[in-house]
Amino acid sequence: MNTPTARKKLGPFLLSGLMIGPILGSGIIFLPPLVYQVMGNWALVGWMFIVGLSYFFATIFGKLSILLPGDAGVAGSIETAFGRRAKRLASFYLIGAVLFGPVPVLLTAARFLHPFFSLAEPLLAMIFLGGCVLMLLRQVSSIGRISFVMSSLVALTLVAGATVTLILHSHLQLSLPPFSRQQFGSGLLLLFWTMVGWEVVGNYSGDVRNPETTIPRAVFCSFLIIALVSLTVAAGVQMIAPSMISGQTVSITDLIYPLFGPATDAIMAVLVSSLCITSYLLFTGGTARLASFIAAEGHLPGFLAKKGRNGAPVSAILVLAFIHLAALAAVHLHLTDMAELVALADGFFIANSLIGIIAAIRLLPGRLIKGAAVMLALLVASIFFHAGIIVISIILMMAVFCLAEPLQSIRTYRAIHKEQQG
Repeated sequence: MNTPTARKKLGPFLLSGLMIGPILGSGIIFLPPLVYQVMGNWALVGWMFIVGLSYFFATIFGKLSILLPGDAGVAGSIETAFGRRAKRLASFYLIGAVLFGPVPVLLTAARFLHPFFSLAEPLLAMIFLGGCVLMLLRQVSSIGRISFVMSSLVALTLVAGATVTLILHSHLQLSLPPFSRQQFGSGLLLLFWTMVGWEVVGNYSGDVRNPETTIPRAVFCSFLIIALVSLTVAAGVQMIAPSMISGQTVSITDLIYPLFGPATDAIMAVLVSSLCITSYLLFTGGTARLASFIAAEGHLPGFLAKKGRNGAPVSAILVLAFIHLAALAAVHLHLTDMAELVALADGFFIANSLIGIIAAIRLLPGRLIKGAAVMLALLVASIFFHAGIIVISIILMMAVFCLAEPLQSIRTYRAIHKEQQG
């Protein structure tokens, strides 16, 4: 008999595994060199700062998942705190992020396969996009397990290579250039990508054994592993960058060349392309299902609710794929680049996360945890203001559009109540 108790099989180890894969993902591949290009020798300081934020971020969402367990995760907490419209607004922000976020993932795969093909990276990414769309339409299963295996292999390989790099370059002395608030803020905006994914703990909370003890242990264990991998790889990139030939940018493959020599390119091409494909499928597939559900409720164009015979949200998948194709074309025409696309996606990710943090402020008991959530919200909001005026304006207009009606209802209620008292 499949009782509720029997279903709750996730202990700290399994839950940690489910969190580590989505959080590390493909970001551990493209972010360290990208952030170094923006922040220079301040990059490692930026990584340390964002890792510190991640701990509080993970702790707060872990406590929310204990307080309100269930498959809805953070979305359920937002609805409990502020109602359905706030939940829908957070969903819109998530969809907005995935309009752009998967494109850097495709470009990362193309970059590692480029040495074996004569096509330009954006064109190669378009071919990847076509293959991913076909898999999404066929509802390929087991993507989550494959992603976890690939992210684990990539993380172990990078940590080993970064450790060797740090040993080989331990004699170098790195100095910090003058501090630039704009550069540091722009780097933190890119680094927010590494914080996306901690919310996943809430989606598994209903299947966790002894959540009051299991979730905090799993969150802490996951944080330690992710912090170790992120800081080791970031330090390795920062240490090896000064030894690069003038005009040449550091690549993540430079870290593991001492381990695999001439076979490095082939090994990384297989590992990274597999990881990026699964990451794209997870991001886009989950968001397409979300968009289809919201459309079925009447809050997005009705055609997005259309599904295929196998249940795949066909229209939503195709619309997302078309937007990704347009973004790749813009990269190919040098109208934008990977850093701008990551920053654009992170603006929406931050807006989505802020709603969750504010919900935690309202729902979680205890002054200490509320105070930590307030500080986290302020720090995350300060990063948000580096997203650019256009992104900020769109996010604010979306908030007004979604929340204006309940505000009007409150005013109407107050007016009626005042008349009754008169």
